[in-house]
Amino acid sequence: MPIIIDADVRVLKEREFHEQAEKVLGIVFDVHNQFGRLMNEESYKRIIQMRCEQIGMTPARREVEIIVRHNTFEKRYYIDLLLTNSLMMEAKTAEKLTKSHEAQTLHYLLLTEMQHGLLVNLRPKSVEKKYISTQLNLVKRRRVSLANVSWNPINEASNRLRTLIIDLLTDWGAFLSISLYREAIIHFFGGPEAVLRPVPIYDRNQPVGTQPFCLLADDTAFAVTALQSDRSAMQEHLRRLLSHTKLTCVQWINMHNHDIELRSLLQ
Repeated sequence: MPIIIDADVRVLKEREFHEQAEKVLGIVFDVHNQFGRLMNEESYKRIIQMRCEQIGMTPARREVEIIVRHNTFEKRYYIDLLLTNSLMMEAKTAEKLTKSHEAQTLHYLLLTEMQHGLLVNLRPKSVEKKYISTQLNLVKRRRVSLANVSWNPINEASNRLRTLIIDLLTDWGAFLSISLYREAIIHFFGGPEAVLRPVPIYDRNQPVGTQPFCLLADDTAFAVTALQSDRSAMQEHLRRLLSHTKLTCVQWINMHNHDIELRSLLQ
């Protein structure tokens, strides 16, 4: 199985989710009122877990493991709290909730195929809460449109990259965190030591420093993005950077929802 969850997950309907979430939020607000806003994240989660158990919301588990696999690649994630095997809650102690917190929660929902999750922040004076929802499941996420936009497989490594992208999307589907796909590519091309390398930068043939690149081969870099807009601007800046190196090509993959674009930028 490409995605393994250490729980027998049950998917709640929206009404059921909100009924459960209101109970949990009552506990979260009580904990925040009684203990204040300055404790560490783990202590908050432990207290919330115990109080959920006391009102019968069991099992109440912390750090529930999700394993994402593809051949020899493996990545582990941990859900902050999973209650009754059906309500996921991510608990933060940040200045404020950010888009990255929301994206992390959505990422976990997609991996577990749950439709609704609760995100809370206990650091502010008043508890912040957000409901995160999705209608996507693995079947829907596997329906991708692959566009070879000026794609030029200049070497065997480029062919391998395209095949790997297709295999990962077939296994995991789209919409997941872009860093997951990037880490998998790095793994299958030899790991960080082989792939993440400093490349000399030149100004009028004079070396001025180095820039870290992800390399498929000595003369071929790759970039993975998840841009909805500003792709033209990204392409232009990738070209400018490429022109000040002795690399031949950047193989650029942009993954926006169902739309996957493979584009070759050549010197």
